[in-house]
Amino acid sequence: MSPDRAALFTATGFFLAGFGYTVRSLSRGKPTATWPAFLLLLAGFSCQCAFLLWRGRDLGRCPITTPFELLTFVSWAMVLLYFLTGTAYRLSLLGAFTAPLAFVLQSTALLKPESAALPARSRPGFWPEMHATLSLIAYGAFALACVAGILYLIQDRLLKRHRGMQVVRHLPPVHHLSQAVHRLILTGTIILSSGILAAYQMPNRPPVGKLAFVWAIWSIYAAILAYDHWRGMSPRKAAWAASLGFLLPIISLWVVVRR
Repeated sequence: MSPDRAALFTATGFFLAGFGYTVRSLSRGKPTATWPAFLLLLAGFSCQCAFLLWRGRDLGRCPITTPFELLTFVSWAMVLLYFLTGTAYRLSLLGAFTAPLAFVLQSTALLKPESAALPARSRPGFWPEMHATLSLIAYGAFALACVAGILYLIQDRLLKRHRGMQVVRHLPPVHHLSQAVHRLILTGTIILSSGILAAYQMPNRPPVGKLAFVWAIWSIYAAILAYDHWRGMSPRKAAWAASLGFLLPIISLWVVVRR
C-alpha cells in the first residue's frame, strides 16, 4: 500500500473513532468531554493533509485529478471549514458529527481502485485549477451546512417531543446551529461564485453539461439566500433547505465517481 493511501486509511479510522466516542458518550447521558473527539478529528485532518501533500507533490499539481482524489478533497475542505468556523460558534460537537460524513466520503474514495500519482505532462493552467479547487471547497461548505442542518432538526424534534433531554443538554445550542447553517450557505455560495467566474476565464471552457450542473447547484443555494433575505426563513426551514440542498452536490459527486 502506498504511503498516501495508508494516510487516508488512517484518517478514515480517526474519523470513525471520533464519531463512535461521541455517540457512546451521549448515549450514556453523561457530560461529554469534547476534547477527545476534537483531537481525533484533528488527527484525521492531519492525515488528510499528509495525503494531499504527498499526492500533490507526486502529481506536480493540486490533487483533484481522479474521483479518488476529488472525494478526499471535499472531505478535507469540509473538515477544514469546521476548524475555521465551528469553534467560533461554540459548535465543538459539530465536528464529531462531521466525522461520519467525512468517513463516508473517504470510504467511498478508498473503494475506488488505486491509481499511481503520475506527474502531469503539462499543468492545466491557473484558471482550470482555480475553478475546480474553489468549486470543491464550496461543496465542503455545503456539506458542513448539511451536517449542521441535520443536527438542528434532530435537536428540534427532541425538544418538541420532550425526549432525549439528557442528550440535548450536550448538543450545540439551536441558535448557534441556525447561525452556522446560514453563514456556511453564504460562504459556500460566494466561493462557488468565484469558481464559476474562474471557469469563464479558462481558455477552453468546461463542457456545457458540467457548467449547467454547477449553475444548478449555485441557483439552489442562491435561491435559499434570496428567500431568506426578502421574506425571511425560519431556522427549521433553513435547516431542511441545507440538508436537502446538498443532495445535488452529492449527485454530481456520484456522477464523477461513476466515471
